[in-house]
Amino acid sequence: MLLKSRSEHSVFRILVLCLILMFSIIPIASAAVPDPVTNLHITSTNPVTLEWTNPTTDYDYVRVIKLNRTNLVEVFKKQLTKGTTVFWDNTTVSSNKQYWYIFQTVKNGVYSVQVKEIVN
Repeated sequence: MLLKSRSEHSVFRILVLCLILMFSIIPIASAAVPDPVTNLHITSTNPVTLEWTNPTTDYDYVRVIKLNRTNLVEVFKKQLTKGTTVFWDNTTVSSNKQYWYIFQTVKNGVYSVQVKEIVN
């Protein structure tokens, strides 16, 4: 029998057995990373308007994060429906700060690389 009455050996053997079972029974699979948006550019600064081209490969939605580049504080995060290619930001943009607009496509909870545009 694998487990004996000595507690220090039992704990170690249980740990080894769990690791063996975990890596032999459950296949390790990685989800494919979706392609990012391309051609991201600003078309207007009042209000801030951005346009892009969506990937031709499948994705679930586009995530947009507005980040205050001065202090790296997230201003907002939005989820855009699949097929959207224009984003209007009606929130306040301070003229003395820079903002990053970060775009990522998402597929099954996996995020693409970030595509960024700086405003101001």
